[in-house]
Amino acid sequence: KPATGAMHDRESLSWQLNSRWFVLIGGARAAIMQVADPKVAAGVAQFSSYRTDPLGRLERTMDSMLKIGFGTPEQREAELDELRSIHSAVRGRTTEGKAYSALDPQLMYWVLATLVDTVMVVERRYLGRMRHADRVRYVEEARVVADAFGIPDKFIPDGYGAFRSYIAERVQQIVPDSDSVDITKSLLEPGLPIVPDPVFAPLDWITIELLPSTMRHRLGLSNLNPAQLAAVRGAQTASRLILPRLPSQLSVNPFAVRALGRGLAVPAVG
Repeated sequence: KPATGAMHDRESLSWQLNSRWFVLIGGARAAIMQVADPKVAAGVAQFSSYRTDPLGRLERTMDSMLKIGFGTPEQREAELDELRSIHSAVRGRTTEGKAYSALDPQLMYWVLATLVDTVMVVERRYLGRMRHADRVRYVEEARVVADAFGIPDKFIPDGYGAFRSYIAERVQQIVPDSDSVDITKSLLEPGLPIVPDPVFAPLDWITIELLPSTMRHRLGLSNLNPAQLAAVRGAQTASRLILPRLPSQLSVNPFAVRALGRGLAVPAVG
């Protein structure tokens, strides 16, 4: 369960959703949306090992967000301090010569917003229990995380409606560059030495279906063919039937176990 003094307690929607493994379905989607912004992509391309460890950044992001949201105050501050230290060195120029910094509050909020949006999109497709009021509450809970990162209020949408408008506007405005496309390819075809890329094909279909169509097309990703789309829709239908019936012990997010320790008490959703 969340630690004493955690940012979000066990009654929060953040805990009820983010402590479960099904949200990991959207991990690649969130990462691709992040790097669709050329400034984020440049930081990843120039300061990470994405070519040799394409899924490593995703893992580290999951661990960090879980510690910040559900860890002790000491864990939270230690994680925030480490991120500030790492991000202070992540600066440079994109392939088009535009300056960027990982401490840019607008980029920081975009990364956080993609995670929040992705959880809600995945929940709608694969669980389908959240009501409008739940979505309003979930976005409000995420604001506390933005505050912890020191993101000024002027960069944070005020409420659920403003958040939805923000995501829609950003998706329309972002024009991916070559780094964006290269990193996206590495996420969909990670080139792991033990697992052939074709094994990831069904997961790639899921990721592609979750992406906004505008962003998908700008990244050069093809639409799913009818058979692929039918397979994804079938998985969503099965998931909405099965997930609510799973014992809580079988629904725990493995990243939560690693970040926060074993013996996690996970409440039911819906």
